[in-house]
Amino acid sequence: MPEPLRRAVHQLVCEAVTNCQEVLRYTEPDIARDWKRMTMTRATDASGTMDMTAMLIAAYCQHISMASHTLQNYLQVGQQEIRAHGPHEEDRAHVAGLMGEALSYEALRTPVNRTRHHPGQRQAEQAQRREED
Repeated sequence: MPEPLRRAVHQLVCEAVTNCQEVLRYTEPDIARDWKRMTMTRATDASGTMDMTAMLIAAYCQHISMASHTLQNYLQVGQQEIRAHGPHEEDRAHVAGLMGEALSYEALRTPVNRTRHHPGQRQAEQAQRREED
């Protein structure tokens, strides 16, 4: 990787990591009253910064004439749609598991909902134990 690009990537990744650290900071009970807004804002800030990082690298790859289909494959362009429409049914199933709530019969019929609900239940059980430093 050319040095100027490497330094730009390092700067952007450090910025994203700082945003991720703030997400963690706002989860602490004694820090933020407005945790919902701040955790989502900082998480999407981190995501946006990582998107900028990927686009910077992609622009360099175009600059050196990388094939467009290879670039699209590396960028995993299909994943960008995931966040655009907000939480999906499987995300709500995961939250239900985290909150110790059962899924409706209809929701349980969808395999992806079951696969997201069960880990949420396990995480909820683990959250009852003392957290290690």
